[in-house]
Amino acid sequence: MGTRIVAKDVDAEAFATEYAAPIRRGLEAIHFLNGSLVKAARNYAPGKAQGKLIGAPVPQAAYLSCKGTVNCIETAMSESEAMTLFIVARTPADGTVSAERPMFLGNYQGLAADGGAAWGVSIFVNSENRVTATGGFGADAASNTNVLAGVTKPALANKWSLYMLQVSAAGVTMRDFTSNLIQTTNASTPRRLSTGKIRVGSGQTNLLGTCDVAVFQGHNALLTDAEIQTTVADIRAYMLRKGIVI
Repeated sequence: MGTRIVAKDVDAEAFATEYAAPIRRGLEAIHFLNGSLVKAARNYAPGKAQGKLIGAPVPQAAYLSCKGTVNCIETAMSESEAMTLFIVARTPADGTVSAERPMFLGNYQGLAADGGAAWGVSIFVNSENRVTATGGFGADAASNTNVLAGVTKPALANKWSLYMLQVSAAGVTMRDFTSNLIQTTNASTPRRLSTGKIRVGSGQTNLLGTCDVAVFQGHNALLTDAEIQTTVADIRAYMLRKGIVI
């Protein structure tokens, strides 16, 4: 027989080092992006490497404020051929001004060794109220193509949303669970992986806009619809405890 001790008025989340996500298949990263910079950089996926700070993103009680390539979190997650990435994010930009557009997550970059050709995964704002996901495809730099799948939202500015990017050899799927929108674009060439780590609140290059991010979760697997729905329910429940409805 043991003794169970319950501590009242203690934020257990602030002291936790791992999180038992309901779906663990291919789980590489979970970041709860609030409270402090140390916490935001911590990877709560069991047994996985920690992230790191880039610049000085600003922690709030329920989220982290970032600026592309300047202030963000760089996770320890590398790109794989099949991926499922979730993020809770918002931006003050509506996408009409290109200089204000943010990249919510990604490793999109240009590599000098490949002639500066840019590819990679990302979720970003690319036009008015439109959020787009990308994945790199092509046999080499010369044939590189960034396959895009995007959704046009009823409104974008300052609206929290839960987004998902799925990418595999078949193509790219973008989902906005908050607005109940989805688009899939098929690919006709091989997957082409970018070497940069996945960043949150930024990509590796391009798009210098600002955004707020609250949760990032990444799997190096193509989750099933049942696994996706379980993960979405878990993230929604967590965000509701932070006062954010998605």
